[in-house]
Amino acid sequence: MKNNHIQSTDTSLMEHTYEELRNMKAAIDEAVILAVTDSKGTITAVNERFCEISKYSRAELIGQNHRILNSKFHSNDFFKTMWKTIGSGHTWNGEICNRAKDGSIYWVQTTIVPFLNEKGKPYQYISIRTDITEQKNIHVITHFANHDVLTGLPNRRCLAQRLNLLVEQSKEKHLKFAVFFIDINRFRHINDALGHNVGDLFLVEVAQRFRSIDRTGDSFYRLNGDEFVFLLEDINLLSEKAAKLMDIFNKPFIFNNHEFYSTISIGISLFPEHGYDVDHLLVNADLAMYAAKKRKGNQYEIFENRIQGKNDHVLIFETKLRNAIKDDLLEIHYQPKMDVKTEQLIGMEALLRWRDEELGQIPPNEFIPFAEECGLISDIGEWVLKTTALQIKQWEKQFSYNLRVAVNISPLHFKELHFVARLVEILKETKVKPEHLEIEITEMSMMDYNDDLINKIQEVKKLGITVAIDDFGTGYSSLGYLKEFPVDTLKIDRSFIVNIREGESGIAMVAAIIALAHALKLKVVAEGVETNEEMEILKQYNCEYVQGYYFSKPLNVTDITTQMQNQSIKIKNKV
Repeated sequence: MKNNHIQSTDTSLMEHTYEELRNMKAAIDEAVILAVTDSKGTITAVNERFCEISKYSRAELIGQNHRILNSKFHSNDFFKTMWKTIGSGHTWNGEICNRAKDGSIYWVQTTIVPFLNEKGKPYQYISIRTDITEQKNIHVITHFANHDVLTGLPNRRCLAQRLNLLVEQSKEKHLKFAVFFIDINRFRHINDALGHNVGDLFLVEVAQRFRSIDRTGDSFYRLNGDEFVFLLEDINLLSEKAAKLMDIFNKPFIFNNHEFYSTISIGISLFPEHGYDVDHLLVNADLAMYAAKKRKGNQYEIFENRIQGKNDHVLIFETKLRNAIKDDLLEIHYQPKMDVKTEQLIGMEALLRWRDEELGQIPPNEFIPFAEECGLISDIGEWVLKTTALQIKQWEKQFSYNLRVAVNISPLHFKELHFVARLVEILKETKVKPEHLEIEITEMSMMDYNDDLINKIQEVKKLGITVAIDDFGTGYSSLGYLKEFPVDTLKIDRSFIVNIREGESGIAMVAAIIALAHALKLKVVAEGVETNEEMEILKQYNCEYVQGYYFSKPLNVTDITTQMQNQSIKIKNKV
């Protein structure tokens, strides 16, 4: 009986032990992700939790190695270090980013334990993992909330926090610090000429060069686009740091076989002289940066009150221009375009004019670049196109003249996604004949020429609108684009016309441009013709059309219409 009792007790104890082991296994299965591999890393066993997180079945995992889960997040060196550790019989701990069967990413805190044979060599490994994806995501979200995704630099939000803290600390301790506002000159041209991919690589390289100046990585911030801020707590190093910043742009940038140089403009404000809070410090540094930009190239400027006065003028100028657009205060004048041989009117160029009650007559070469800079050129360009089209329609009803009117279009317009679609809408709204409208683009636009620009010009021509290259000879240095662009007319810049009075070299240049145009089957318009001598030379070299004060200055709608009615300017009923 006694033995039976002992056996019964042993059986109960074993069952209890097994139950505890089953419970422990269930708990482990629920809590951790387990896998067993042989010495070569081939998976021999996994638990259910492993299958759940990896989204692979046991059958799909057994016999594979962990490369099936490789997310490509970690470098080869990362795994080499891990295998070197466990291969030498030591336990490895770390965080691993894996990719599940459905492509989703997950993170696991991992401990890999090697099991050693009698010779001290690993014969299998057990990996114990816990899911830390949520914590990692929170960390990533927090990081990207405070850092720029492209460059990895702290962002505007982080800058505001740091600046506020710096201001408070400096007030308490009566310290000074400097805010550097950095803008990359002509960044838009890098983007437009070489593409946004190169533009992104360029910004990443810029950030890396900035880090070479500040190894801590917490003094440079990216605001947006090509604007950065640098905080300097030791203002005794101000000139030295500014020089270092400009110096790192003296080395060329090389991407995708493109080599180019860039420069920066730096504006600097000082605490507390130029602002006792974050907003004033940033605004004044920004104003100083614009003052530096006007000096061209690598430059820096420390804020002064005179800059504030200039900025007040800029703000007033922008407000007036916006009101002029809104209140329809802009005006279009029309300069006749004449046939050289017959001296008859064959068309006109629409020229924008702006007269302000306080500022007086403002030249186009002053307010057009300003409109491009502050983002108003699109509205202005559309207004000019529509107004000119309506005026052409009025002349179509009033006269039987077959005249073509040219409108200058900013290069920025041609970069707009819906430019051609809007042009189609204007033609439909005004019901103007497309053959009575011509689009002029400056030769500088050709610097950015690509398939998109060529396609847009072709679309414009399909509408029945002709296209001319304005200011020819002053912009793009390569003539290769002329063979690619489906344009109809070249307009020789006035600077060449003036030079034909100065001897043979000037005449030879104009003659060469005319010959080039004719070889490409393009018509030629000479701009700025003012004398009979210029007319005779242009006639001798078979220039087709001219415009300039020799015939007429630009006239307002009333005056040009009166001229047409009186036929003071001879009309040629042929485009």
